[in-house]
Amino acid sequence: MEFGENEEIVEKATFDKEAIIKYHWTGLIFLCIPIITIPLALIVAVIYKLVLDRVIDSWECTLTTRALHVKKGMLNRIEKTVPLEKITDLQMTQGFVMRYFDLRNISVETAGQSGPGSLISLLGVNDTERFRREVLDQRDRMGGSSVPEKKLVNENDSNDVLIEIRDELKRTTQLLEKLVEQGTRD
Repeated sequence: MEFGENEEIVEKATFDKEAIIKYHWTGLIFLCIPIITIPLALIVAVIYKLVLDRVIDSWECTLTTRALHVKKGMLNRIEKTVPLEKITDLQMTQGFVMRYFDLRNISVETAGQSGPGSLISLLGVNDTERFRREVLDQRDRMGGSSVPEKKLVNENDSNDVLIEIRDELKRTTQLLEKLVEQGTRD
């Protein structure tokens, strides 16, 4: 994975492969409830056995000093780079089955994001809470926080600015008066 100029890797996410696989296998239980779907569950089980390990191994998520880089997919490869200053939040979700396997899903929300859903979704990152904190902390360190920070202004600086504004207004008024005089003479 190539990164932009002046980017250093801050964190690289790892995924809890065993828990993710167990989570996906649990979905097969619900397919077995009606007898008709048992053959379908067997077909899905064979597909899981053949490809799920490789699919999860293809996932990469790297936090650099400037962006979050994500790669996913085996057949259909998806690569996304989100500049940290665009990240507004990292939402963590955990359904009741996910809670059983101690899995969480992180959804990356960005400024200017359109439509429902998230730009990036990461299932099963090891130590999800710490990774989420690290991304948000890195965003804040580079000044990309979505909450605007107030600049502290020295009282003398504000007085100097006001004096400059007053003087500029005086010059503008004098210039306008000269233009009006010239207009009335013509």
